[in-house]
Amino acid sequence: MTDIYISEVSSTHNVCKDGFYVAMVSTIVETGNPEAELDAGLKLLGPIYDKFVSVTPIYAPASSGAHDKVYVTRSYDSTSHFETVCADVKDVWLRSQGEELVLKKREDGDIQEAA
Repeated sequence: MTDIYISEVSSTHNVCKDGFYVAMVSTIVETGNPEAELDAGLKLLGPIYDKFVSVTPIYAPASSGAHDKVYVTRSYDSTSHFETVCADVKDVWLRSQGEELVLKKREDGDIQEAA
């Protein structure tokens, strides 16, 4: 069984009227009954006004990009907090540049103002 991810927004985020919430419950499907796989997460939400269920395939690049210099990322997956997207960006950088992506905090004086 894979993890279930839940994210929720409300009128505080200006996406729905006061007293309502919009939630996304996601996982990687492992059976022929995707909605049942989300049941534990859906039960945490309380009463559900409306629900939309969809299954989206996850794609991966067919090649590394080394031959044709076309570097493709994977599809978004069930991690609603984009943790795997960050790893994918680092992977594309490594494949395209040949070295690890190094991110570091800038010092205040290093930030240039836009002209």
